[in-house]
Amino acid sequence: MNILLINVMETTAPGGINTTVRETAKYISLANHCVTVLQANSLNLRSEEILNGFKIIRVNSNFEKYLFGINPAIYRYLKDNLKLLSPDIIHVHGIHSLLSSEAIFTIRIFDKKTPIVFSPYLDISRSTFLGKYLWDHYLPIIGIKSFKKVNHVISCSNFEADNINCIFGVSSNNISIIPLGVDTINLTKPIKSNSQINLIYSGYLIKRKSVNHILNGLYSLINDYNIKNVILKIIGDGPEKKNVINMIKSLNLEDHVIVKSFLPRDEHISELKKADILLLLSESEAYGIVVAETLAQGTPCIVSNNTALREFTCESGCYGIDYPPDPRKLAQLILNVYRENPKVGPFSNKIRTWNKVSLDYISTYVEIINNNVSLTN
Repeated sequence: MNILLINVMETTAPGGINTTVRETAKYISLANHCVTVLQANSLNLRSEEILNGFKIIRVNSNFEKYLFGINPAIYRYLKDNLKLLSPDIIHVHGIHSLLSSEAIFTIRIFDKKTPIVFSPYLDISRSTFLGKYLWDHYLPIIGIKSFKKVNHVISCSNFEADNINCIFGVSSNNISIIPLGVDTINLTKPIKSNSQINLIYSGYLIKRKSVNHILNGLYSLINDYNIKNVILKIIGDGPEKKNVINMIKSLNLEDHVIVKSFLPRDEHISELKKADILLLLSESEAYGIVVAETLAQGTPCIVSNNTALREFTCESGCYGIDYPPDPRKLAQLILNVYRENPKVGPFSNKIRTWNKVSLDYISTYVEIINNNVSLTN
């Protein structure tokens, strides 16, 4: 197959969507299919790059950062090159930018027949005022029309699939649920050399990730339960980083928190394995890929018992807490999990490696192409 993927972000950057595009493109290419990723060039990288067997094409625009992702250059590129690319199927990733709808509408102007798959990664929380304002208008006007232009939706969780069905009216018959993947599964934990509790958060520092609740729980653990030998590593970057650092100072947690920027992939996995507990207390997640990655390294997790994160609590070694979490209850849960030292795994089909996920993508692509679903205009 000749497959065109469209990503609303930078494919080589951290984050669940980018990891999904990058890893599935890699393993689909290894299965002898031709994969091209088309995206904007938000980080001013090379216009073309071969990565792990697939091609990345980056299109420059001077306007996308001012127009919530709309990129006129993408329109021009697709207009001039879509026939040349000649994809058998097109898979658009991400609903968090107007680029996805722009790409879908543009493709349908110049190509009525090629099947389009859409993976929105839809959560229910917007992290900025601009995002909330545009989201309120995007959903009823552009979002619904975008879903009507595509042939099929691939969702990463039951939570997301239910929202796509309810909000956009997409029939469940046109939605496939394919959970995201992990690099490796290695449940062997290193032997601890001390009694220090090592907590970790890894991800973008944005409001809906609710890192403030983790810090409040850490404060309670230290001051209400008198647990002094504890370290929290916060790994990530984003617009909330300054607020997170200020909160650490205001709670006098400087001796107990280490803040790092995003790490290279191998270092990221190493940090997840060395930790005693990962904390992800988001207000909303479409999936929560770092939870799957962490459990796959044998490390227990505590997550918000809501949205897509709730689905992980069925896995051995993952614990849920109601959102917003009470700091004392969170501190007590951290203590309980640490002292119990629970066995992580075996897992359901929700946690498996990217090569297996990619086989599901390939199978779905083939079925869609063979069915040649009629486009609803």
